[in-house]
Amino acid sequence: MDANLRRPVLSETVRKHIQRYILEKKLKPGDSLPPEAQLAADLGVGRSSIREAMKSLQSLGIVRVQRGEGFFVRKWNLDPVLETLSYGICFNPAAFRELLQIRIWLESATIGEVVARITPREIAELDTIMQAWKARSDSKAAFADLDEQFHNVLYQTLENDTFASLLRVFWRAFETVNADLAGDADLEIEFQAHLAIFEAIKRRDAVLAQEKLLASFTNLEVRLHGTSC
Repeated sequence: MDANLRRPVLSETVRKHIQRYILEKKLKPGDSLPPEAQLAADLGVGRSSIREAMKSLQSLGIVRVQRGEGFFVRKWNLDPVLETLSYGICFNPAAFRELLQIRIWLESATIGEVVARITPREIAELDTIMQAWKARSDSKAAFADLDEQFHNVLYQTLENDTFASLLRVFWRAFETVNADLAGDADLEIEFQAHLAIFEAIKRRDAVLAQEKLLASFTNLEVRLHGTSC
């Protein structure tokens, strides 16, 4: 077989071996991997194959390469999804609408749990966000940041890092499309929609909170209709 054709196959084999090594050694985020020369000797491959495998692992968010220091295990994350998301939803606009629908399903399904778990501290955080939002309700720049903060505080109550990572995927997708608000009327609608969610949560009314959450998503779907990258 041509050597150039074998290299991707060899690199893939090396990558899988390193992944197994991380799991078998029970390495944790921040732990270092053996140096390039040692890995090459242990696997009986050239250093170029190790470098290619590490580039692949880096793109997958599994390994961090630090110049002059070596290779380190990264904390599991959804960064690779974020990297390809911009291209994906521009290549297939329907993917963004489907992603938004997934977000609606997830948030509406968990809002009841949020209402049951939320603490006075988190309610105070939401209150601070809403006060800041009210003071800057005519600012498009502030809208996106405060909106994200609001939802992050809501769902941090679930203490689920993977769910939090999924929310970040949704927010980055939202930033990718041309989702600018049409005008001040839309900004006020969004503020009032989130204020209604907040008031329902303060009342510990899970049914009303879900109703207001879904209403806010209806506003979002209308505003995003026909948008593109």
